[in-house]
Amino acid sequence: MSGMHLSREFFELIKAIGESKSKQEEDRIIAREVVTLKKKLESGGAGSGGGLAMIPGSPIPGGPGSSSGNALNTNKKKAREFLVRVLYVEMLGHDGPGSS
Repeated sequence: MSGMHLSREFFELIKAIGESKSKQEEDRIIAREVVTLKKKLESGGAGSGGGLAMIPGSPIPGGPGSSSGNALNTNKKKAREFLVRVLYVEMLGHDGPGSS
C-alpha cells in the first residue's frame, strides 16, 4: 500500500470498510467519512485553499490576478485523495459531501 502514496487515514478507512461485518457497520463508517469530507470541503482542508474551489465553475484561489500560487497545484496530493474518497463514498451507494 505504500506505493500508492495514500495517507494513513485513507488506508484505515479502506481497511475498516473491508473488515466490516455487516451493511449497517459499513453504513456507519461511510456516514462518518461523509461528515469528515463535508468539513474538509467547507474549511478548504481538501487541499484546495477554499471550499468553493472544489465546485465546478467556481473561481480557484490564486488564479489569474492573484499574488499567491494556485493552491490546488501546490496541494495536488491532498486534492487527489479527497476526490478518491468522494468517489469511494459514491461507489458504495452513499451521497457524497456535495450531494443533497
